[in-house]
Amino acid sequence: MTEFPESELVRKTFILKKMDLPPSVQLTKRSLIRWFALSFGLISEKESRDTVLNVLDALFHFLLAKKQNPSTLDIQAYIDDKHHQKISEKLLRYHLNRLIAIELLQRKQNRYFLNNSPVSEPDNLAESFNFWVKKPVNESLNDIEKVLEKISNSYKK
Repeated sequence: MTEFPESELVRKTFILKKMDLPPSVQLTKRSLIRWFALSFGLISEKESRDTVLNVLDALFHFLLAKKQNPSTLDIQAYIDDKHHQKISEKLLRYHLNRLIAIELLQRKQNRYFLNNSPVSEPDNLAESFNFWVKKPVNESLNDIEKVLEKISNSYKK
């Protein structure tokens, strides 16, 4: 099987879902994390496993509440203590690597850091998301629009 030549141009992959955001979702941290994970494609609509939710909870706990950069052992211990769930290092790294791939997270010397936006205050999760996700998504949408205009014009000739 051969790949399309344009395949080498892919830089990042984002999965976004347009979802309602009712007030009931905004009542608890857990429902906000579930909403984020579902809207951002980290879980599917039919997902029953909550491992990624526990990983996000642990990350936000360390990065935002404690102002610490956790190791995988820290995250595993937090999930075990708070959620009474054992998570293998392989599965934990899988979830963390997904966040690294979209550049929201960085790994340095076996510790995990929020990948801060270079144009905002440190540890601002929303600004990091805007810089590393929203900006490239908007750029991609603009490029898609340009290509669709060119396709449209090429068929009208």
